[in-house]
Formats: sequence, structure tokens, C-alpha cells
Amino acid sequence: MNPLSGALKFLSTTIFNSVLGLVFFLIAGHFTTPSFVGEVAIIQLMETITGSFFSILPYQLITREVSHHYASSQGYNKIIYTSLSYSLLISPLLLFLLFFPSYLWMSIPYFILYLFTNYQGQLLTGLGKFTEVNVGNALFTISRWGLSIVAIFYHNVELLILVWTLGALIKAIYYQLYLPFKFFIDKSIFKEIVKVGFPIYLTGVVYFISAQGDRVVTAFLLGSYYLGIYQLVALAALVPSMLISSFSSSLLPSSTYYYVKGKDIKEMSSISFRIVTLISLPMAILGYAISPLFISKLFPQYVLGIPAMQLLILSLTSTMPLQLLSTFMISAKKNYRPFIIVGVISALEVVGLSYYLIPRIGIFGAAIAQALNAIITSLLYLYFSYLQGIFKLERREIASLALIGLSFLTLSVVNNFIHLRYLHLLSPPYLTSTLGCKGCYILGKMLITTSLL
Repeated sequence: MNPLSGALKFLSTTIFNSVLGLVFFLIAGHFTTPSFVGEVAIIQLMETITGSFFSILPYQLITREVSHHYASSQGYNKIIYTSLSYSLLISPLLLFLLFFPSYLWMSIPYFILYLFTNYQGQLLTGLGKFTEVNVGNALFTISRWGLSIVAIFYHNVELLILVWTLGALIKAIYYQLYLPFKFFIDKSIFKEIVKVGFPIYLTGVVYFISAQGDRVVTAFLLGSYYLGIYQLVALAALVPSMLISSFSSSLLPSSTYYYVKGKDIKEMSSISFRIVTLISLPMAILGYAISPLFISKLFPQYVLGIPAMQLLILSLTSTMPLQLLSTFMISAKKNYRPFIIVGVISALEVVGLSYYLIPRIGIFGAAIAQALNAIITSLLYLYFSYLQGIFKLERREIASLALIGLSFLTLSVVNNFIHLRYLHLLSPPYLTSTLGCKGCYILGKMLITTSLL
């Protein structure tokens, strides 16, 4: 259970996924319209719904329980049987998609495999089989962003779904080579995980609202065209934080494993926090600086999303050290109720602010809602992890927090100069066609130049 080698493996597959994803959307941006990208975004949105609402056995807790049993030399086969069998039993509920457009109900087999492979991946991660997990991820990435490029030239979302489904099937078969399986649910294990993990499950449901609420509101208020623009820049903005998150993917099983072996959870969280801070801040600054060139040169149709992308990169990447404190809260298996508090506050903020801002300043309003959400949840995780004795606030930790705050302050000044170049993107007729309000143009300027102050 080596966290460093595991981190490098997860990082490599995430880079591979990001590169192929960039190629996919680069080709899609040149040969299709934002509406097609919007349809792909809706399928990805349904992935998130499946993973959030159908995971009554929370993924993180499955990983934690398997790691705990593995470290203490207890049998873990029943956990594997229970979680995989549950994912198959719950899948018929996906038939509700029959009432939606054809490309969504055609995706039902893909979503079933998506849920099944999610549980497989979490189980393998909990057992420290990082190589196997990442080989499976790479196989699926080749299908998801590589082979599915063919569907772009035919402008055929149904063909894309078929390729994704075949890729997910290959991934499921590969993973199952390393896991025992029989159709069996241990009632005591099932009840215990559901009972203990309910706050985490509920948080996952609410997290969907907070993480995807801006996209749902964008689609509802502005339509698939602007959703396509926002989805592309949001996905690109997620790349730096995805790289950091993947680098830390081995933290949950590793910290659980060594916590069972007697290691100090405070020391593990502190070291991880400082390391991730030193990684995340340069990535946030670099991403913020080069994102305008990236969009204007490669995706000129999506230049409207540049301000949103810059704000998302800055906020999501620089707050990653604080977001990762939630991992150690799960590892220590103390009180999980704070997750509910964080989730509810997060969801209310994103949906409420999105509904208020999107009609006034378009997709940049969605980015503001998501950026503020990252800051609020980060501060809450800091507070609860310190309250539960999982994280310490000593000289080096305080210095890291000050460095994060100083970076925000510095970039807020830079923001005043750089965003002036893109103020015309929020000028009429875009805003007048969205709301018909000249005052919103002024509000848009004010929000852009002061959003990070």
C-alpha cells in the first residue's frame, strides 16, 4: 500500500484521460456545434446522477471498509459480494430514462456498467491494486475519448453511446479478473454501511446539486447551446484540480491502512495538506494565465467562456488542499454528519446564486456560483477537520493557509487588468437577448472586476 507510487499511477492515467479528452473536444469544437457538445454534457450529467443517487453504499466508505479489513487481516469478500450485487440489483431503476429522449434511454446499459465499474474500482483501490485500477481506466479512456471521435464526424450521439458502452464493458470484464464475485448480499454488512455511511450518501446526492446545479440551471435558462460552451470551459477548468485529485486518489486507502497500523492521522493530513498546497497554487496561477490563449486559439467558438474558465481554474485548483481534508475525515471514521451540513450549504448556494446570476450575466454567473461554493466548502472542511482533531493548525499549516489567501489577493489585482480585455463578451446584444437589461451589462463588469476581491 504505497501512497506515492499509487499517486503517480493515478496521475498518469488522469493526464492520459485529459490529453485524449482535449483531442476529442478539440475535434468536436471544430466539426460540430456547441449543441452537440451539450448533448454529450447531458450524458455526462446523467453519469453523475447515477453515481450520486444510486450509491446507497457510498463509494468512499466501501474503499475505507475494504482497506480497514485488509489492514487488519480480516476477510473482505463479503464486502465485495455485497457492493457488486447491490449495484446490479439497483440498476433496473434506470428504466425511468425510457421517458426521456432516445439517446438517453439508449444509454441505460452504459449507466448500469458505469455504476458497476465504479464499485469495482473502489474495491480494487481499497485493496491497494492501484495498477489494475489505472489499467482499467486507461482502457476505458481509449474508448471514451479516442474511438468515439468517429461519432463526431457522423454527428451521431447514438454511435458515441455505443462506443462508450463497449468500452465500459471491457473495463468491467478486466476489473472482474482481480475480484471474487458471487451474487450475494450480506444483510449485516449492507445495513451497517448504509447506516454509518448515510451522511456521506446524502452528501453525495446534495453534492450533485452543488457540483452540477450550475449546469442544470444553465441548460434550463439558456439552452443546450450555452450549456455546450459552459460545459467545455468547465471541463477544461477542471483539468488542474483533476490532476491534483488523481495524485491524491491513493490517500483514502493508504491513510486508512496506516491509521489502522497506528500512524497519526493529524501528521498524515498535515503533510498531505502542505504538499498539495505547493502543487496546487502554481497550477492555479499557470492555468489562470494561459486559459485565454488556450480557448481563443483552439476553441474560437467558445471564447465567450474565457472569463468563466479563468475564475473556475483559480477557485477550484487553489482550494484543493482544503477539499482533500474530507478524505481524512472519512479515514478516521468519526462523525460523518458534518458532510451533510457542508452538502446542504453547498447546494443551496450554487442553485440559489446560479438562478440569480445566470439570467443577468449568463454563464459567468454560473462560474461565480461554483467558485464561491469552492471557497465555502473548503472553509467548512477546514473547520470540521480541526474540530474533530483530524487536522492541526500549527506554524507550517498556518503559513500554507496564508499562502493560499495571498495568492487569491494577488490574482484579484491581476484580474482587474486581464478581464478588462473580455468585457465586450458580456456586452449587448448577448445580455439584452438574455434579459433585456442594460443594467446587467454594468453589473457584469462590476462582478468580473471584483469577483475575487
